[in-house]
Amino acid sequence: MSRQNQIIIAIAIIAIIGLTAVFGTGDNAPQQVQVTQDVTGEMSDESNQSGAGAAAPLDTSGLGPLETPNPLGEIMLGARNAPVTIVEYSSLTCPHCGAFHRETLPDLKEKYIDIGLVKIYFRPFPFDPYATAGAMLAHCVAPKARVTFLDILFKRQQQWIQAEQPMDALQGMAKQAGLSEGDFVVCLKDQNRLDGIRQMQTAAAEELGVRSTPTFFINGAKLEGNQPLAGFEKIIKPLVVGYEGTQ
Repeated sequence: MSRQNQIIIAIAIIAIIGLTAVFGTGDNAPQQVQVTQDVTGEMSDESNQSGAGAAAPLDTSGLGPLETPNPLGEIMLGARNAPVTIVEYSSLTCPHCGAFHRETLPDLKEKYIDIGLVKIYFRPFPFDPYATAGAMLAHCVAPKARVTFLDILFKRQQQWIQAEQPMDALQGMAKQAGLSEGDFVVCLKDQNRLDGIRQMQTAAAEELGVRSTPTFFINGAKLEGNQPLAGFEKIIKPLVVGYEGTQ
């Protein structure tokens, strides 16, 4: 990365700190995370993931911020007409969020998402400048690449968080997702994008009581922390009774 762009990014990070200073408390600071598998692209868009990664409206009602569309465009995995909607609030540097994406989400995908029973929306709730930068970048890559890009950031969490220069590591990953160095800089300077993340995070904190990550809402039912698959199934199974594909 050029010296000029490094300075620009440093200025952008100072602006981002204004957001994370409000929310950057709690037990979600970056910690050492064991990456248990490499990224293989298994969460790329597929024919049975209608609308994955594209802007899509939520179909919940009466849930305040949950039914308000992501102003930056929804990042969604699953079929639009799935009977169960999960909304995840997460921070890209949260080790518990990384563990969910590595260990539990693949099972949810295989058992419920791939067969059209569940869709999941990924919404940012960053606790530090690096998580905020990652969230901004996730909304800058091409819509169809967003789910995969988030998956890579979570699965390679330890690598880029603990890099000597985390922003350089992020830039390299963004480049693999199709963003040039110039795109990278423009993205992180975009005040509207930062404001959109601030808007979602503030609404989630004030109206939904989100205080830690990951926090999930399953058809409106709140589930906190990196729960095993069984924790999700306690809520999901009664909601999918009678639907084709139910095991």
